[in-house]
Amino acid sequence: MGGTLAEYEFIQWFLNQVDNPMLSYELQPVSVLVWRDRFSRIVHGNNEYRALGMPLTLGGSGRGKLTMDLNDAEGKVLLTDFPEDMDDAKYVYIKAMEKGALAVIFRDKHPGVARRIVVTATPDYSWDRAPPPTMPALVVSKEVGDELSKHVGEDVEYISDSETRLGTGYNLVMSLEGNREEVVVLAVHHDHWLTGFADDCLGVGLGAQLLLNALRRRGDLKRGLSFISFTAEEAGNPGFASLYWAYGSTRYVEYLSRRGLLNNVYAVLNLDVIGRQFVIHTSEDLSMQLSQLVSAQWELPKPYFDSLNFEMNGIPSMTVSSLDHYWDVYHTDKDIEEKANAEDIESSLKVSQQLLDYLLVNDLTPSPYISVLNRDVISVGLGIELREDWETYRLVKYLLSKYIVEYRRDGSVKTVYTNSILSYVRRFININDINQVPLKVEEMGTGRVIMDTSTIRNLRQLSEYITQVIESLTEEMSINLVT
Repeated sequence: MGGTLAEYEFIQWFLNQVDNPMLSYELQPVSVLVWRDRFSRIVHGNNEYRALGMPLTLGGSGRGKLTMDLNDAEGKVLLTDFPEDMDDAKYVYIKAMEKGALAVIFRDKHPGVARRIVVTATPDYSWDRAPPPTMPALVVSKEVGDELSKHVGEDVEYISDSETRLGTGYNLVMSLEGNREEVVVLAVHHDHWLTGFADDCLGVGLGAQLLLNALRRRGDLKRGLSFISFTAEEAGNPGFASLYWAYGSTRYVEYLSRRGLLNNVYAVLNLDVIGRQFVIHTSEDLSMQLSQLVSAQWELPKPYFDSLNFEMNGIPSMTVSSLDHYWDVYHTDKDIEEKANAEDIESSLKVSQQLLDYLLVNDLTPSPYISVLNRDVISVGLGIELREDWETYRLVKYLLSKYIVEYRRDGSVKTVYTNSILSYVRRFININDINQVPLKVEEMGTGRVIMDTSTIRNLRQLSEYITQVIESLTEEMSINLVT
């Protein structure tokens, strides 16, 4: 984990493997939250069962009657399954806290694995400081969970001895100069939960290979290359923020912004959770251009990667990832080499090489994105025609391409990526069912409220309100484009 002695020792070892006089090196310290599970167990009668504490809970111990009914959790120990999306475990955790549970035990759905999933104490996805998750939470294997489920109503003892402290993690930046100030960022992360072969030790190794390949053709490069291995991708925000991941890259983007260097980042290629069938997560304008070059599956961006922080700043970004095919061993002690597929690894390296070569030598074009956005601008009555130049492209991408958080009327919370917040909001103006409209929509990270329909009672009010939201977004965009 970031901020530990093991991290620093790994970085020193890694530097010895890739040392080259043509590269410049920088270790950027980052103050991070270090969480460690010292000892966790579940005890029933004379039987003691292995468990793992869930980050970033503060731990604790106690005894209580076991229940599998969330509505009957007050003063009891809740045994529950992981939700379909394991990262939604935090919502189960929060509800259990609200019901007054003593602790919660998550039963894994996959046999024979021990898993770590981060939970937080607040339901949003914000960088703001938040209270720590104080109720103990543990994970047991499917086999242990099945055995415990036979003893509902009986006493169990839970022990979760965890440690939290501040430490210093390090972003490792290795740079190869090009013929311009523009730089392509090749991103990976070196922190991981448990074994972490695919997530993201393999990414570090493949990234290093790509860096060494670029060294061999440095005379042909139009742009520089920064290979960055980030700390604290899995977790590390000292303020227990609900947007707990990608913290090392958050600080790196802030570092570039303070020094006026963020605009020098031309594009980002991120490698994370690689080892099986993979997809390339990126915006539609990039997939339109690059799908002719690379034969692969393309999907819209997801917020789970370090590319998040660059995309939020309007920087064209791609993440090569097998995450959707890795849930069985994701964040478990079975994320090992034997669970990966050699052919998929080779294919992901080949595709990553093609993408990186293109970004280092060729130019992306703003026209696919700008042409679509011009239609959006016309549709909302903004009397501006967007120029198809790189500066306008970056600015408009920053203003309109958003990761948003939907608080839905059924109580669920979902993260969504949209190429244009104008298009996203506008689709609700003529909707026929108010139940299809989220109660609230926030911008991920900042927590800025984009829509709040909690007081809307009918479709006429909804149409009027959405019109007001569009006018506000349009005014904000107009001011930024003119200035």
